[in-house]
This record gives sequence, structure tokens and C-alpha cells, in this order.
Amino acid sequence: MSTRGFDWTGLAVLSLRSPRDAAAVLIGWQLPRSVIWTALALVCCCNAIFAGLSEMLFPAPVGMMPPVLLNPLMLFLLLTGGLVVSVHILLWAGRAVGGQGALEDVAVVLTWLQALRVVAQVILLVLLIVSPTLAGLFSITVMFMGLWIMANFIAQALSFDTAWKAFGLMVALTVGFMFGVIVLLLITGLGAWGLDANV
Repeated sequence: MSTRGFDWTGLAVLSLRSPRDAAAVLIGWQLPRSVIWTALALVCCCNAIFAGLSEMLFPAPVGMMPPVLLNPLMLFLLLTGGLVVSVHILLWAGRAVGGQGALEDVAVVLTWLQALRVVAQVILLVLLIVSPTLAGLFSITVMFMGLWIMANFIAQALSFDTAWKAFGLMVALTVGFMFGVIVLLLITGLGAWGLDANV
């Protein structure tokens, strides 16, 4: 299906009102994998650019952000690599608990979610200039809305009955990831991560 002239604003609104229906539209396009991966890289690039612009205009306090996240190029590589890995892990884990769906289904909904986050970043940047308080409230709202939308997107992509099952999967994978990081820290030692063990 060609997306030329498509009502992207309408799809964005649908993603907020009924994320599963929006995910069904995205999956129904049956886009080639190469197109999805290209779009994924593009939205990650946009995210990194706006994150870098935000940091340039409103620098975070020294020590608040890891140096690697302050470099737009490194942030782009981390976002892209992390998203590609997330697509494969979600597909594998989803199938392990009875889900169905193709790699393209998971990839396209997560790519669109990243596109929505680009829009949110632009709005946040404007709000930071107008009112930091409003920007803070907007950021919190986006965080919770993002979790809700992502759970519904994954539920649709993996053919889960409810979004709660997808949310449980997300929580389980997050806990597993954190546990893995802790184990890695214990094995390698904090010094290998550039941290002072005496702090």
C-alpha cells in the first residue's frame, strides 16, 4: 500500500484515542522489511537530533546525564541498536507466551511509536521555551501515555487478548534487563564502567 498523501495527523490522533486500531492500520500496510528498517533509522535520527538540540538549549546539570547520551551520534546508535534489539526480543518473548505475529508487525508499530515521540520532543522543546512547568507536566503525561500506547501496539502486533498481557511482558523484560545489568556490573566491577568505587 502506498502511504503517499496519507492522513498522518489522523493516524496520530487515532494512536492516542484507540492505539490498537492505529496499530491494525500500520500492520495492514504490509510494508517491506527494508522500508520499515529505513523508517526506524530515520525516526531514531530525528530523536537524536532533537535531543541534542534540547541539550544545547537547556543543558542538564553536570553529572546528571552520562556523557554518551549527550553525543547525538552515539545517542542515535544507541536508539537504533536498542530499538532493533527490542523488536526481536519482544517478538521472541511474545511468541514464548502464546503470541503471534511477524517481525514486521512488531517493527512497524515500534517505529511509529518512535515517530510519535519525535513529535512529542518538538512540543516539549517549545514548552521548555514558553513554560518549564508546563514542559514538566507534558513530559510526565507523555511518559504514561507512551507506556499505554506501546502496550496496546504490542498487544495488536502479537495478537494478545488484552494490553495488560503486553504490559506484563514489557515489565518482565525490563526487570530481566535490569537484573542482567546488575549481574554484569557485579562480574565486571564498577571500575570498568568509569565509576568511582569509593563514592
